[in-house]
Amino acid sequence: MRAVLLSLSGDLDIARARLRSLYPEDEVVELRRAEVEGAGFKSRLERLRALKPDVLAIFTERLAWQRGQNALALFGALAGAKKIVLFDSHGGMKTESRAGVLTRAPLRIAQEAALSAGVIARSTRRLQQLEQVVEAGAALSSSGKARDDEAARDSLHITYLRATPGAGTQFGGASSHINGFINAAIREGARVRLVSNDRIAGLDEERTSLTVIEPEPSGLTRAAFDLHNNLVFTRGAVREIESSPPAFIYQRYSRFTWAGIEASLLTGRPLFLEYNGSEVWVGRHWDAAGMFPLLERVERLNLKAAARIFVVSEVERTNLLRAGVADEKIVVNPNGVDADKFRPDAGGERIRKELGLAEDETLAGFVGTFGPWHGVMELARAAALVPVDARLKFLLIGAGKLREEVERIVREAGISERVHFAGVVEHEQVPAYLDACDVLVSPHIPLEDGSEFFGSPTKLFEYMAMGKGIVASRLGQIGEVLTDEESALLVEPGDVGQLSAALLRLARSPGLRQRLGRAARARAIEHHTWTHNARRVLDAYRSFTEESRQDEE
Repeated sequence: MRAVLLSLSGDLDIARARLRSLYPEDEVVELRRAEVEGAGFKSRLERLRALKPDVLAIFTERLAWQRGQNALALFGALAGAKKIVLFDSHGGMKTESRAGVLTRAPLRIAQEAALSAGVIARSTRRLQQLEQVVEAGAALSSSGKARDDEAARDSLHITYLRATPGAGTQFGGASSHINGFINAAIREGARVRLVSNDRIAGLDEERTSLTVIEPEPSGLTRAAFDLHNNLVFTRGAVREIESSPPAFIYQRYSRFTWAGIEASLLTGRPLFLEYNGSEVWVGRHWDAAGMFPLLERVERLNLKAAARIFVVSEVERTNLLRAGVADEKIVVNPNGVDADKFRPDAGGERIRKELGLAEDETLAGFVGTFGPWHGVMELARAAALVPVDARLKFLLIGAGKLREEVERIVREAGISERVHFAGVVEHEQVPAYLDACDVLVSPHIPLEDGSEFFGSPTKLFEYMAMGKGIVASRLGQIGEVLTDEESALLVEPGDVGQLSAALLRLARSPGLRQRLGRAARARAIEHHTWTHNARRVLDAYRSFTEESRQDEE
């Protein structure tokens, strides 16, 4: 028996371990996502058939997030698999026989296509209604007036909406940002209620009220899935906010989402939008979204409806100004770090022992998403250039669509013994893993279409707070926050030779690592904590409130 593993999202190590536990006696082979992604249906089918699967095991981060499950099952059945298994990181699993799939899938897909068409039609109509209301500056409350009161206006009660429609956002930089802002806002005296479509790793649910609105795996296409779950999330979020209106609504902007707009119009509470970049751009270049005219309208509506828009970089502020957003609405608010959590001596010795590192070995670490702009493939190629006698090993923490490609580079370069893939690490354990490292790497690369780099990598500030030697790309905000030879070694983005040389230099220079690390941590504490980030939001609310009072007078 042969089981073929196709991992679409989630931690690849978990996928491998679970599949081997399900089929301990079977031969397990892997069909890399990169081998089928972007290929036509016929080519995908031929590639899978060539592997002669008895079982096709499709792994995803969470089944509730996985659209097109019927089509995936039919894909496996047509390729000859006798059994199709869909399973996820959280213990969820669906199993179906080839005969069952071939019998039921055509009707299921037809029904799902009809439902998707209905969702798109309803969403288009609702979007048009919201556009008209926002353009007119009206409200949706039953009285026809925005509801407000002095007590609510003067409070610091925040409802945080998080409805990111995709895998890989429950951990890593996204969860660090959410936790960092919420924890800092609470320390500054705010009460925060989080309404989310999933639990967030590391969230202190004793201090933060959490309502989870579960997504539904409905939608034949990616856009239909997102639109359907926007309607599901909006209904639940509006119900929560109407039951207890906050001082303001803070939404992490995401694709095909208008829950914050609906809630703001119904309650009269201002919408503060955390805008980490254009979903239209992301959909065109990184994560195919489809239905771009509709997506562009949703994005414009969010920007128009928001009372304030928080961006992570000056580059993104400039992008919004070019798009016609008023300057007074935009607040530049870079990411930050909890410097009490991310600090030297955070438990690294235990991790080094678990990894079996010798005292004379240096460890270079990377944490983040294995995604298009993080430069993790360049890091793997740079690692291959480091001579064996340098005694430099690598620790790669995280998951993402490029994980398999990075493994391939490492394997073909013959450096597997020097590279450890930690996979997804529990949020509370990340500081210990970073503390185990002597050097931390931020090898980001330019955006493929030539756009100016607009990011504010959370890992950058976490690295700085750890007090370690840093090697980073001289790119966008990274090159503005770090100073070459003072707080880090900066290299040209994508230059594998420079990256390798800088890693080797720090590996051989403990004194330089210590000097750079001390300077980086001092700068992080002085300028780049989550407290700085949260205060800018709260100050913007107070400023907005004062302006509103003056307008009323």
